[in-house]
Amino acid sequence: MNDSPFLLTVLNSLDFTYFKGNTTRFDVKKSHSFDQPFTLISQITDGPLLLHIGNESYKVEPGQGLIIPPHTKYEVNMLEPQFVTHWLNVDITLFDHFKLFDFIETPYVTSEAIGNNIGRLQTEITALMNTDPLDASTSLYKAAQVKQRLFALLEIILSVSRYKIGSFEDMRNLQRFQPVFDYMEKHLAEKIKVTQLAELMYLSISHFHKEFKQAFQVSPMQYIQAQRLKKAQYLLATTDLTMGEIANRIGYDHTYPFIRFFKSMYGSSPGKYKKALTRL
Repeated sequence: MNDSPFLLTVLNSLDFTYFKGNTTRFDVKKSHSFDQPFTLISQITDGPLLLHIGNESYKVEPGQGLIIPPHTKYEVNMLEPQFVTHWLNVDITLFDHFKLFDFIETPYVTSEAIGNNIGRLQTEITALMNTDPLDASTSLYKAAQVKQRLFALLEIILSVSRYKIGSFEDMRNLQRFQPVFDYMEKHLAEKIKVTQLAELMYLSISHFHKEFKQAFQVSPMQYIQAQRLKKAQYLLATTDLTMGEIANRIGYDHTYPFIRFFKSMYGSSPGKYKKALTRL
């Protein structure tokens, strides 16, 4: 079977969102906890430190890189009075709504050689983003240079990654259910009914529910709830919207039900999440 047309579809769906980049120095020897709704790509240039993710711990030496997927809880323990990190927060998606890391597994800690490439690209991207263009043409040129370096970062990520079992078939499912995901994204602020989603696929409710769960291992409503949580985390991390405004954007008329939903899904209130959120 010729997969070239599908690979072209995957390529065309690939998209980057740049959030922020900087160099940060931590000068107090302590632990720092993080859980961010975007990907962290970083090089540690002064350290060392201990990285804790789940039940695993990794010692990170100066020069090594970090690749932390979105929605990954991790803790950094400083081993010396300071460490310095060159970092970028980015989003890499396929088919508009899905994180690249849904399909690949990447080591959290890279070699020093890869870390050096990450550090170089981060420095170049940050410099480009902090330079005011002279006119529209130089603005377009700068955007192209940033995009080029983001793709170089993607090449680095993929060079040390492996595809999860079934990733290719998962991508085909995403393409097939694209109208459903587009509808969900556009209507998260509303009450979404499974009937509406089934109609988009020209299926009965029972048949749609069965096929969706078979493809994604969760029911349509469970998936919608997970997307609402992720949207709330993203808005908490990137905007100054009030809790009421965020609640409205993910389908809640009042603040309290939203807070209760967030806490039931995440284990902490949205206020505590926002207060604890710190970007490397």
